Amino acid sequence: MSTVSHVLAAVLILVCGASALMDFKRPVHLMADMERLKVPANKVPQLGVVKTVIAIGLLVGFSQVRIGEAAGVALTGYFAIATLTHTRVKDTVKQTAPAFVLLVVSALYTLVTFSS
Repeated sequence: MSTVSHVLAAVLILVCGASALMDFKRPVHLMADMERLKVPANKVPQLGVVKTVIAIGLLVGFSQVRIGEAAGVALTGYFAIATLTHTRVKDTVKQTAPAFVLLVVSALYTLVTFSS
C-alpha cells in the first residue's frame, strides 16, 4: 500500500469509528436526521456495526491488502447508498455533502489501493 492509501485509510478509520460510536449512542440530533432520511430507529445500531466492521477491515488492510480492498469497496457502496438516501428525500446540498465527500474519499482509497 502506498502512503496515500495509508493516509486515506487512517482518515476513513477515524470517521467510521466516530460515526459508529454516534450510531450506538443514538443522540437526539442523529435520530432526527435518521427519521428525516426514513431510516428506522432500530436499524441505526446496525449501521454502527457495519461501520465498525469496515473500520476493522481498513485497519487489517494495512497488513492484508486484499482485506483493505474489500473494506474499501464495502465503504464505497455504503456511502453511495447514503448519498442516494439523502437525494431520495431531497436533502439540501449541505445535508448531502458529508455522505458525498466520504463516497469520494472511500472511492479514492479503493482506487489507490487496487492500483498499488
